[in-house]
Amino acid sequence: MANFFPEDLIEEIRVNNDIVDVISEYVKLEKKGKNYFGRCPFHNEKTGSFSVEPVKQIFHCFGCGKGGNVIHFIMAIENLDFIEAIKLLADRARIQLPETNNGVRDDEKAKLKKELLQINIEAARFFHNNLINEKNVLPIQYLAKRKIERQTIIKFGLGFAEDKYDSLYKHLKSLGFSDTSIFASGLVIVKEETKKVYDRFRGRIMFPIFDIRGNVIAFGGRVLDSSQPKYMNSPETAVYQKGKHLYAMNFAKGSCAKKIILAEGYMDVISLHQRGILNVVAPLGTALTENQSKLLKKYTEEIILSFDSDSAGQAAALRSLDLLNDIGCNAKVLTIPDGKDPDEFINAHGVNEFLRLVDKAKTLLDFKLEILDNKIDTSTNEGKVKFIDKAVLILDKIDNNVERELYVKKLSKDFGVSEQSIYSEIAKRQKNIEENNRKQIKDIKVVKKNTIIKKSNKTETNEERFIKLQLMLLAAICLENNVYFQIKNSLKIEKISSAEIKEALVYACEQIESKAGVLVGEILNKLSAPLAESFANIIQSQSIYENNKKAALDIVRKIDLYDLEARKEEIIELKKRSDLSEGDVELLNQELSNIVLNIAMLKKGL
Repeated sequence: MANFFPEDLIEEIRVNNDIVDVISEYVKLEKKGKNYFGRCPFHNEKTGSFSVEPVKQIFHCFGCGKGGNVIHFIMAIENLDFIEAIKLLADRARIQLPETNNGVRDDEKAKLKKELLQINIEAARFFHNNLINEKNVLPIQYLAKRKIERQTIIKFGLGFAEDKYDSLYKHLKSLGFSDTSIFASGLVIVKEETKKVYDRFRGRIMFPIFDIRGNVIAFGGRVLDSSQPKYMNSPETAVYQKGKHLYAMNFAKGSCAKKIILAEGYMDVISLHQRGILNVVAPLGTALTENQSKLLKKYTEEIILSFDSDSAGQAAALRSLDLLNDIGCNAKVLTIPDGKDPDEFINAHGVNEFLRLVDKAKTLLDFKLEILDNKIDTSTNEGKVKFIDKAVLILDKIDNNVERELYVKKLSKDFGVSEQSIYSEIAKRQKNIEENNRKQIKDIKVVKKNTIIKKSNKTETNEERFIKLQLMLLAAICLENNVYFQIKNSLKIEKISSAEIKEALVYACEQIESKAGVLVGEILNKLSAPLAESFANIIQSQSIYENNKKAALDIVRKIDLYDLEARKEEIIELKKRSDLSEGDVELLNQELSNIVLNIAMLKKGL
């Protein structure tokens, strides 16, 4: 879809507007299984056939067929065009939109944000020059002690805030920035009593914080001695909300890694990057937030948590694991022997050994059971009963029956308790849940069945069927990115008749080729509302395919078949012309024979 904003900005806006949260502001939603259901706001209905999928970040109504991502929902519910919907969602997520020459209003708020980004860039240069001019010995010694190399200092834009009262303020004033903007940046503080101005950061190593587009949006500062607070961060501003960004995500998103390591702090990230491990990020002085989790999910398949092994670190890891698991992320915990941090371990054992630890990271269940085992004395019968009682609460949340059975077998063997006893305890807790789920599944099946009956009464044209095939192909690739490589040699993008679908398919292929991957919600950004509705409907049904590769190959063959059938009809019409020579007719007959043969072969393979 044509738009005035960069693709990565549109995607950032989509990711930062959770579809369940947004739609809940308009529709009362009820969770049924993994999805949410409510009454459709786009047509009158008595039963809720309006479905929202939090993992895929799409909505679809089984009654009227409306569907798409959060942008399409806002366009439909607020009666807005694409640009207006983007502006609304950007404002909701407090994301700055750039100036354009296409009529997007440049108000005072946008001007301030633009000036704050300029102030941050100048401040980063100021701090960096303070460090590299070598007149400040202490920060150079500190970084040398931490074995941070000059190339790394330049890459991360590290700097130093001298222990002077207002040196940064004076520098920014000399560049012509107004007091209003300087104060709004959070880099300078005004004392209420005396009205004196002083720099927020003094006597600290400075870490510029970048957004995913590479803009300097804030700073973190670390003292060189044991004084407190050890770390200080910029306050939230018009361009910075700490719960929506991750340190070094601008680097990690381009690392093409299937895993991203979530470390605790700036120095952990910098040290690992220097070792050649680029897929590392960190929260910004807070516990991991839902927005940060969604940002991680957008760029990776698996998240590895690398937190301290003390009780505070374990508690943080548990909170983060639960949060990541709830939004559908595959998250694990990295356990480093002897409580070392990653840099210490690599110094002692090397990068390859550290990467082996990453590959052996513990799952959420293993980590929870390990913590439970450390807290409870299981040498007594009372301790064993207490452990199993609490372990059952953990096992109860496992959706996969095979996975649950493996854990039950392990507990049974470790504690000398029959598997049947453990299953009985799980069954007690599942009884009410299973009864509710049966009712919910029945309701959903009734809605889907009624929808299929309604739609079967409508006759599709050949062109509509062809468009549907193209969307099905796009859906197969989005649902399972590896399918692209399996059908790559058979895929003929030039046969895609819809310009929109072709553009979306080309984008998806490029993203997968670059190892960045592509998500369903992301690809919907490129489709207009009617196609988005059809695509969401296909996603709902197509996600149940057992063999996505086979389904995709079948779709490719059907597209080829449609193309051949269309050419066959064209030749038949051409042969009716009276102005053709015998040679022309012969060539058409030869082509027709080949087409008929190819059609027969394709139909045999389907």
